[in-house]
Amino acid sequence: MVLLLTLTPPSSSFSYLCLRHRNPPSYAARYGFARCSSSVQEIQKPPVEGLSSDLRASEPLPPIRAPKRVVLVRHGQSTWNAEGRIQGSSNFSVLTKKGESQADTSRQMLIDDKFDACFASPLERSKRTAEIIWGGRDESIIPEYELREIDLYSFQGLLKNEGKERYGSAYRQWQVDAANFVIDGHYPVRELWERARNCWTKILAHDSRSVLVVAHNAVNQALVATAIGLGAEYFRCLLQSNCGVSVLDFIPRPDGGSPDICLNRLNQTPGSPVAGGKSGGRDTSKRIVLVCNGSTQGNMENGFPFAGDHPMNMLGVIQSYFLI
Repeated sequence: MVLLLTLTPPSSSFSYLCLRHRNPPSYAARYGFARCSSSVQEIQKPPVEGLSSDLRASEPLPPIRAPKRVVLVRHGQSTWNAEGRIQGSSNFSVLTKKGESQADTSRQMLIDDKFDACFASPLERSKRTAEIIWGGRDESIIPEYELREIDLYSFQGLLKNEGKERYGSAYRQWQVDAANFVIDGHYPVRELWERARNCWTKILAHDSRSVLVVAHNAVNQALVATAIGLGAEYFRCLLQSNCGVSVLDFIPRPDGGSPDICLNRLNQTPGSPVAGGKSGGRDTSKRIVLVCNGSTQGNMENGFPFAGDHPMNMLGVIQSYFLI
């Protein structure tokens, strides 16, 4: 059975990550998840006076003429990931050997995907990850500067404990109230959400049916969130592991409006979604796993969900048995 969800706004200052949507019913998205996991965190919502309305509800995405699948991948482990150093949009870290191995594992996970195009952050750690996954394809990787990681200004290059020592209350705000966090006169998370919307305009306008996007944890969170209508206050609720894969399907509407969206996978990694106790490298005590139906004949013929009511084929039966 396909899992269909519509999301409603939080009703109090405390909220669980329940995949809540803030758009009106005419833009309600539909979702199915497969072998994916994300931490379910109880978070205290800050006062929203400092948030403009465009951060609390996604603007409609531009219409499309044909179905489009977008596969988001975070880069593999970098040298600064391993050191616990704040990277932001700096370009001084590179993939570790472990990071290159993770990228190759993602290449194998996606080996059957027939991509038409690849967009990548120009930062070296993502660029190299994209090169490994893209392999020997003829098409060139498209560098997109707006896919760079979140700009963290004076925080960049600091070890996390140095950030706490030097910036005190500002670092605390970055941890607990990121949407209203200010540094060097900038609101980094708000700027990131705006960049993510701009990226969707470019990606959806590209003449392709299946697109690979290789970028970073924060910007991939923002891409998922702005697609499904979550504002900047949901930053860190959709964490992306090194080389974690998230997949969104965009389905054109008959009336020519903003496309319907299916979040097909969220932070998929090679391991079981119920194994371990971390998400995106962070400890988590709660975890939610949503499972999509197995492969159907409709999936095989159309390549996108919601093409009709079809029974599972043999591959779908096998997938169901070996889910975990």
